Amino acid sequence: MPLTAKAAEHLREYIRVYHNNSSKESYLFSTTIKGVTDRMSIGNVQWIIKKYAAQVNEAGINLPSSVYCHMFPRTRATNLYQDGIAIELVSAVLGHARTETTKNYYAKPSVEQLRETMESVPTPASDEAPMWEGNEDEMARFCGLR
Repeated sequence: MPLTAKAAEHLREYIRVYHNNSSKESYLFSTTIKGVTDRMSIGNVQWIIKKYAAQVNEAGINLPSSVYCHMFPRTRATNLYQDGIAIELVSAVLGHARTETTKNYYAKPSVEQLRETMESVPTPASDEAPMWEGNEDEMARFCGLR
């Protein structure tokens, strides 16, 4: 996923603070355990995300009970789609080879989009008689009520 200008600014600052004297071969995100520095594990990233999610929840901002790494790109992609960005562009941002992948997992319409869609369809004319009038028994049978 491409970085926004703001994210790139944060990353530059992180590198300046934590990697000012590092070699090019050092990991961008690392941990030191028992004196051995290695790349940060997925489990460690997950632990950090859960730690800060708990702090956010304590501050009164409701997050889902289970927060995980993939929520970040998924939430961003869903928000882009719901804000009217074409699914092909969302797919490109995510780096998906197939737009179908994006459609299946990220293109979830918001309640507002569903409402707008439903309201965009013309409603039947008010002078139109319901088709079940005079045939209530047949309609009830059709609906499984009798």
